[in-house]
Amino acid sequence: MKQALSRALLLVLLLGLLIASLKVTVGWWRGELLLTEDGNWLWLALFPVLLVIWWRYFSVFGCKEPACLLPKDEER
Repeated sequence: MKQALSRALLLVLLLGLLIASLKVTVGWWRGELLLTEDGNWLWLALFPVLLVIWWRYFSVFGCKEPACLLPKDEER
């Protein structure tokens, strides 16, 4: 129960940070924001990190079961 609650809170925190980072990334991409103001470079650097964390641990594509792992190679 406690683990499920902490996982849900981490997901909310991660998605909030990801949305903020996405807004800065899109603004920078369109030329509306400069990286030197308000720490925008930090949000731009965090975007791929947050995306990988979400993809690995919270998306449906993250491997959570041993069945989705590659089989071990057997030596002949």
